[in-house]
Amino acid sequence: MQLRFLESAARTVLAISILALVVRGDPPPDMRAVMEDLVGGTPGEVALPPPAEQIPSPTLPAPSAEPTEEIPTGPPTWIEAPAIGLYAPVIEVGYTVTTVDGEEVVQWQVPDEAAGFHEGSAYPGRPGNTVISGHNNIGSQVFRNLDELQVGDEITIYVDTQPFRYRVAQKLILREYGATAEERRENGRWIGPTPDERLTLVTCWPYTGNSHRLIVVAMPAREPEAGASGEEE
Repeated sequence: MQLRFLESAARTVLAISILALVVRGDPPPDMRAVMEDLVGGTPGEVALPPPAEQIPSPTLPAPSAEPTEEIPTGPPTWIEAPAIGLYAPVIEVGYTVTTVDGEEVVQWQVPDEAAGFHEGSAYPGRPGNTVISGHNNIGSQVFRNLDELQVGDEITIYVDTQPFRYRVAQKLILREYGATAEERRENGRWIGPTPDERLTLVTCWPYTGNSHRLIVVAMPAREPEAGASGEEE
């Protein structure tokens, strides 16, 4: 995949070109449908690359083997990151397909007054990549301070009143202007489907130039089991 973001005259478009997935105007994949294939479909039918690096999460406890009750979910409606003063609505956004410099480009709509949940990406609490993008220096600048997040900081996504908590596991600044096609393909992997549950936030960087893309990856922050204090009596 090739990740490419373009400036819009209307200042409302964050554009992503996915060469491997967008052919002659075909839409990008529905990540939730892809995850159904990955988790419960026929092996080998969907071949998706993992992120370029394994995202470390040493502080996150291993998932419990005990079956848990499935929490109702859906498109996220609110995002909070207290460490950077982020409190903003989230709305689901779609895309259009256009041609830029001879390439098929998927343009995701990014609202000025909110963060945008990418239609087709994973719902919070489900396996897969929940992708949310936002402006950093135009509109309401919902992701203005995203670069100040640190590993371990908490991010909470709400689906109506249901919270889903994550902790930052990795932060990357990826070159966009002047990047090679191979670099853009590698960059694009960060917003693609994943077999594990994660949250990916995307914005431009720096505040004064937009020459790079800032990617923040957060993993589920599971509550410790009752009585698991880690101390022997």
